[in-house]
Amino acid sequence: MATLLNLTPMRWQSLSGGESPWQLGASGLLLVLGAALMAPHGDVFYPETLHQFWIAAAVMGAGFALSWRLRVVPLAAFWGVAVVTRLLLLPMHPGIDVWRYLWEGYIQTLGFSPYHFAPLAPALEPFRTDWWSQIVFPDVTAIYPPITQLGFRGLAAIAPSLYLFKLAFALADLLVCGLLCRRFGAARTALYAWNPIVIYAFAGGAHYDSWFILPLVAAWLLVEPPDQTSPPSLWPWLGSAVLLGVSIAVKWVSLPLLAWLVVQGWRQFKGWQAIVLGLGGLLPVVLSALPFCGPTLCPLIPTSSAFVAYGRSAELLPHLVAQVWPASLQTNWIYGLPLALVVIGLLWRRLSFQHFAMGYWFSLFMLSPIMHSWYFTWLVPFAVPSQNWGVRLGSLSIFVYFVLPSRVPDWQLTLAERLLLWLPFVVGWLWTVYHESTELLADDR
Repeated sequence: MATLLNLTPMRWQSLSGGESPWQLGASGLLLVLGAALMAPHGDVFYPETLHQFWIAAAVMGAGFALSWRLRVVPLAAFWGVAVVTRLLLLPMHPGIDVWRYLWEGYIQTLGFSPYHFAPLAPALEPFRTDWWSQIVFPDVTAIYPPITQLGFRGLAAIAPSLYLFKLAFALADLLVCGLLCRRFGAARTALYAWNPIVIYAFAGGAHYDSWFILPLVAAWLLVEPPDQTSPPSLWPWLGSAVLLGVSIAVKWVSLPLLAWLVVQGWRQFKGWQAIVLGLGGLLPVVLSALPFCGPTLCPLIPTSSAFVAYGRSAELLPHLVAQVWPASLQTNWIYGLPLALVVIGLLWRRLSFQHFAMGYWFSLFMLSPIMHSWYFTWLVPFAVPSQNWGVRLGSLSIFVYFVLPSRVPDWQLTLAERLLLWLPFVVGWLWTVYHESTELLADDR
């Protein structure tokens, strides 16, 4: 496991080979064409629509794969493709989660807390909208963290509009593109900006995870500046801690990244300064939770829900475990134990923020009982420096996931589909680790 998670930046240009003048144009054209083909086929609950969606994804994937060999991408081309593909997907039929976003923002404008009132609550019945019936798990209270809820409320206060929410997610996504491009250049950042699953997830699928990725990437780039020869200063680290706190209050899963900052802060500075970093990271969570919490009750996570307790979706290792231990299907918390051990192991090592994040996301994806396609976008920004082959291939194979909505209520992949989804990611990841390890050995000699 230690070798597996030791991810140093890969000399990716040596793998890129040469490039022909037509490749840039062909790559951009296929991405735009694929986005145009995908736009009318977002309702993947129907098999005939799903097949058209996959054809469009394959066209986008071909353009994305061509971009892997590009060593130079002009800024005009970079932004042109990034913006046009997202604009084409804005009118697309969204994923089902967005209706809950709209509802939870809307009821907050009426004075109701989504942490206290599930969509089925009798008190909310007079306020049901035309799209209320599309909300999933209507008997469960809100699962999204408090800054996310405040964001939903702010948008709903303007208008509970699908396109307004989509635009807010797409703009945050483009800001991530800008941050990465400024640091790593357009050619490398195409791994994120021209990535079909990233383009779809926010502009097309209307998932809010771009709000999560933006402060996370900003925290990373702040704590690890391009020039790291000078001694570290506390203030950028404190700014990074606050940004990590924002990301935690948007999606809980970034909490281990704050732990990395505190542990590294303890090594870099004095003990009290590491404590300040921890408090700075918790501050956004506490402040954003205050509107939803009382003196004795702060129900930010519905732990009693079946989805949290034993929901499953496109998982890998938990599925394999269940084949030999069927009782494991009745509980999800057990996978937190090996994940905690991996996180402790990563914290023990003196990894950079990027390498820690890569190792953590990989481990989380392997161990999580619940995996959705848009979760994969969390990992992609951190692969931009190394151009990790697992991320490249996984960005394409993750589209197997979209067979699941057409099988409701039987939310299960076949074994062949599960392998097709996961093997390119895992094999590509291992190949990258092997290549990097051999390069390190050669350098040591």
